[in-house]
Amino acid sequence: MKQPVTAVNGTLAIQSTSRFVRTMSFVIRPFVRLWKLAESHGLSPWVFIGMSLVGYMAQAMVFMPPFQTQALRLTFLILLRLIALVVPLYIFFKGKRIAAVFNVSVAAMFLFNTTWHVCYFVYA
Repeated sequence: MKQPVTAVNGTLAIQSTSRFVRTMSFVIRPFVRLWKLAESHGLSPWVFIGMSLVGYMAQAMVFMPPFQTQALRLTFLILLRLIALVVPLYIFFKGKRIAAVFNVSVAAMFLFNTTWHVCYFVYA
């Protein structure tokens, strides 16, 4: 029996005739490539998944009724921006080759955007 995992990774020599396996292989293939790209630069893909989950949880808390005060909304805005800055800094310090250089510009962009959003939120 053919292993669906090998079909997903693109290592299956014989093309699977199962429509489900071919569809799953087509859907998952971009994620496998991104996973391998992160590992090739010395990065753990689990950091990206974890930070995404933390960001989604903080974003969800903004819309919960106990957190609707102006001060808490500003706190969550700053928290979300700090969470968004963690990933580029992780890539900068841990990444190899061009990943580190590229993310200096991404980190600078996040700092600028955070400053702009906080100032706009406070003074508008």
